[in-house]
Amino acid sequence: MPRQPRFARAPSRPQGPGELAVLLTLTASLAGGCYHGAGQDQSASNPTLTGGEDPTETGGPNSAGTDGDPTEGTDPTDGGGEEFAPAPARLRLLLARQYRSSVAYLLGDAAAAVVETPPDSALNGFEAIGAAQLALNDQAVDTYEKSARKVAAAADDAILASYHTCVPTGADDEACHKEFVANFGRVAWRRSLTQAEIDRYGAVGRDAALAFGNWESGREYAVAGLLQSPYFLYQVEVGEPDPDDPAQRVLTGVELATRLSFFLMDTTPTRELIDLGEGDGLATADAVRDVAWTMLETPAARGALGGFFAEVLRLRTLEALPKDPATFPAWSPALGAAMREESLKLIDDIAFTREADFRDFLDAPYTFANGPLAALYGLIPDPAVLGDTWQQFDLPVDSKRGGLLGQGGFLAAYAHISSTSPTLRGKFVREVLMCQGIPAPPANVVTELPVGEDYPTMRDRLAEHQTNPSCSGCHKLMDDIGFGLENFDGIGVFRLVENGVTLDTVSNLDSLGEFDGARELGTLLRQSPAVTRCLVRNLFRHATGHLEVPGEAEALKDLDQAFEDNEYRMKELLAELVASPAFLRVGTPE
Repeated sequence: MPRQPRFARAPSRPQGPGELAVLLTLTASLAGGCYHGAGQDQSASNPTLTGGEDPTETGGPNSAGTDGDPTEGTDPTDGGGEEFAPAPARLRLLLARQYRSSVAYLLGDAAAAVVETPPDSALNGFEAIGAAQLALNDQAVDTYEKSARKVAAAADDAILASYHTCVPTGADDEACHKEFVANFGRVAWRRSLTQAEIDRYGAVGRDAALAFGNWESGREYAVAGLLQSPYFLYQVEVGEPDPDDPAQRVLTGVELATRLSFFLMDTTPTRELIDLGEGDGLATADAVRDVAWTMLETPAARGALGGFFAEVLRLRTLEALPKDPATFPAWSPALGAAMREESLKLIDDIAFTREADFRDFLDAPYTFANGPLAALYGLIPDPAVLGDTWQQFDLPVDSKRGGLLGQGGFLAAYAHISSTSPTLRGKFVREVLMCQGIPAPPANVVTELPVGEDYPTMRDRLAEHQTNPSCSGCHKLMDDIGFGLENFDGIGVFRLVENGVTLDTVSNLDSLGEFDGARELGTLLRQSPAVTRCLVRNLFRHATGHLEVPGEAEALKDLDQAFEDNEYRMKELLAELVASPAFLRVGTPE
């Protein structure tokens, strides 16, 4: 698209019927959540997976301390039985993958291929929370403008033509511009436009068409403008006041259609789902649940759940992990990518193919592997036997491998460049699987481990941290878990000795009991209510873009019970989550 006067930039905040005041209130409450201007510091984003701030620096929202039985975990939503009160409403920026998939649905794959977005940023371990709280700076706004222009120029002509039935009589055919804006805008903004909005963007199209001398250029500029609006870039979830409780707002049908689609399918709602939202198809919790079940049968739902676990389990960048080639000559980016695929295949098999007890992902006695991965695990003698073909394998009991914690992706991600790390592995189990935060270490604590012949194994090197009073409390929470996984080296290869010394890998997980290896650890974890509670809360945070608040405690406990009653099946959990009042309602903006 030629660089001309910025027709598309002017209508950056179109008014909706009675919504603009709420929208602006929300924007103000975010300290510039739509746009904050130059210099906005986004460094608050946090790579920690679930437990808020990195516990090596400060305790996060899952911080548990060290008193009592850690297997009980902590429940940030323990509201002491107080009445339901949802978290305040917020705008939520589309994540990069959601923006791209929305463009693909709206304008075709060629348009999606030229998408540019600012990088997603996580807060409290979730990009969805970062999207609800972090502001955009000037560079991000310019990126979205550039992307909108490139997308509009690359849009599929046949798809564009499907948004209008009129045949333009000329560049100045404003009625045809308005028809296109009304039809395309409804799908792009996930709601019907007001007449004022149609007139405004219709004028954008008409003015651009006259400037370039053809109607299609005007259509292109209208698309670019609509894609720069907060109504496209953000999930607008402001709701309508509940007449019986003005402190609560009930999400409208189209807002629910949007929230449902982006949570369950990672993309914009279809025309049919918008139709349901604008009618009464999402008017009750039962109706929402029924629609969710339909969505859960789609390939997009499988991909969306995989996307959630890829984020939470830190699977996205496995191929970029730094590993010392002298220590781990088998390591390669391709092997890291295969490890990610292994984890996602297991999750998909349990959740969708078998629809089994999802706790199986903790200690499943089987896995999926291609040739290089199967050879790394000792399941086949030569990677060439399978090559890039994937196959399901039963895991020998004596391999101590089973479930997520026996997979190379976890074992490699939570290790150092040339060694294992019982501390990192145990920290992952506490924070990510049990939602238990680890307190920050004391100031000026010595973190270097001893080396030399007197310390041949990692367990020996960490012994000081187990006995030093300033370290032992936290390190026992983490290291005792990791010691039971020391049969797996820094990329997940099974071993019996380290530096010529036979490894002692028998350990304990709090009051749950003794274990030796990944499979036995997973079997203990599946018995812990903290693990299933943690999974429910992590899914809820991802679905709603906020940490749970005390007023949502009872609703989340109901989800815990429903998960148990449904024998811990993931699809049932997802369907119940979206029918929960904590998903269907929001509070008034702060």
